[in-house]
Amino acid sequence: FLSETPSAAGRFSPFSLDSPRSRGADSPIEKDSRGVGGVSRSKSEIPFDVTSAPNQLIEALRFFEMPVPEKNKPAFSWGSQPVEQMENLAKFIIRVAVDVRKLCLAEPRCVHVRAPCYILGDLHGNYQDLIAFEKALWRIGPALSPANFLFLGDYVDRGDHSVEVITYLLAQKLMCPGKFVLLRGNHETRLQNAFPGYAPCFKQSCTDLFGEEIGAAVWESVNAVFDTLPLAAVIDNSIFCVHGGIPPQSLLSHNEYNHSCHGLVAELNRLPRDIQFPDPQQGGSALAWDLMWNDPAPSTTLPEGSVGPDGFGNNLSRGTGHMFTAEALETFLKNYGFSHLVRAHEVRKQGFQVQQHARMITLFSSSGYCGAGNEACCILACEGKMRFIRLEHHHEPKRGSLASRAAAAGAFAAAVAAGRQEEEEAKAAVEEAAKQAAAAEQAAATAAATAAAGDGMSSSSSSSKASGK
Repeated sequence: FLSETPSAAGRFSPFSLDSPRSRGADSPIEKDSRGVGGVSRSKSEIPFDVTSAPNQLIEALRFFEMPVPEKNKPAFSWGSQPVEQMENLAKFIIRVAVDVRKLCLAEPRCVHVRAPCYILGDLHGNYQDLIAFEKALWRIGPALSPANFLFLGDYVDRGDHSVEVITYLLAQKLMCPGKFVLLRGNHETRLQNAFPGYAPCFKQSCTDLFGEEIGAAVWESVNAVFDTLPLAAVIDNSIFCVHGGIPPQSLLSHNEYNHSCHGLVAELNRLPRDIQFPDPQQGGSALAWDLMWNDPAPSTTLPEGSVGPDGFGNNLSRGTGHMFTAEALETFLKNYGFSHLVRAHEVRKQGFQVQQHARMITLFSSSGYCGAGNEACCILACEGKMRFIRLEHHHEPKRGSLASRAAAAGAFAAAVAAGRQEEEEAKAAVEEAAKQAAAAEQAAATAAATAAAGDGMSSSSSSSKASGK
C-alpha cells in the first residue's frame, strides 16, 4: 500500500522499502507561529505535501479502510501483505512518532483551544467510528476545516484497531499541530496498554501486526509520545477539559492568585513535560495522575466517611485516584472561572451524559465498547454553546443497545401503523359495502313501489309491505 497506493495527486508513492521520506531527527526546521505554544514545523509537515510521511500514512490508512475484492481484502484490513511492506509501515509510524514527540514536548501541559472546536472522548481502537466522525465532520481535512479538534485520551486498548487509530491521530497531529490537540488518558501509559487482560492491549496489537521485535519498537515509540501529551485543555477560557476529572485542592497551590483560570493553567504548566511513569506510587505526579484517573462520585448514597469535607474521596470503583461530588465540582468551577467540565473516561449508553447539576459532561466516542450497546458521541463547542453529535450507524445494531431498542421500537411502531391502516381500510370497505347494500335496498323498494302504483295498488298497507322488503 505504501509503495502501490496512488497518492492524493494521482501518482504512485515514490518511497522505497527502506527509505521513508520524512525529515531526519537532526534536520533543520523552520519556525511557524501557527503551532500550539510556538511549536516548530518543517516544510515536510505541510498538510498539502502529499510526499510527506504523515500524508503517506493517511494514504496507507485509506487502503486499510477500503475493500479490495480482487485481492480478497475486506474493509478495515491490511489484507495479505509481504513482510517488507509491514516493516515499511512500521518505519513510517516510528518516524512520525519521533516528530510528534518533539511537538508535544513544546506544548504546554494545559493547552488553550479556540472555538469552534470538536471534542471527542474515548476511542479505544475503534477506527470505524473515528473515520465515521471524519467523514461527517472534517471530510475535507483538518487543515481546511474552520474548527479545531480536541481528543480527550484513551486512544488504544480493547478495540481491534489501536495501531490504526493512533497512527491516524499522530499523522494528523504532525500535519496540523495547531489544530489537533491530543490529551493523555489513563491508557496512555505503558503499564495500562501492555496489560494482556484488555484483549487486545495496544502492545499485543503491535506485535500481532508487525511481529515481536518491530512491534515492540512501534509500541515503545508511540508510548514515548504518550509520555509527553498535555494533560488538560481550556476552550475559550470557559470549558475545562481533561480525561478523568478535577483534582482535589490539596494538590494545588493555595495562594490567592491561583484562584483564577490563568493561575490554574500556570500551575498545570509547571508539571513535567515528559512523565514516563505518572503513577505517584512509582514516583510520578499525583496531580497528573488525578487528571487522568478521577471520576465523579456516584449519585447514589455514599457510605459514611467515603467523602471528606472538601467533596473528594478515594475512587472506590477503580482503586486509584479520587472521586469528587457535585459540590466539589461547583467549588472548582467557581474558583477558576469555568462554566463547565468536559471529561471522558467512562462509557455512557448514549455516548454522553450531562451530570452534576448540568455543570459536567462525560463524553464517550466509541460505540459498541467491549460488546456493549453504547453509542458514540462528540461535542461541537461553538458560539458559547455545546452541541452533541451522535453517530448514526447503518449496520445492524447489536442486541441490547440503544440503537437496537430504537430500531425495534421503530419496527413495532411501523407494524402497528400498518395494522391500523389495514384495520381502517377494512372498516372503510365494510362501511362502503353497507352503504352500497342500503342503496340497493332503497332502489329495490322504490322500484317495487313504482310497480305497485302502476298496477293500481293504492292500498297503504300494501305500500308499507313493499317498502319493508
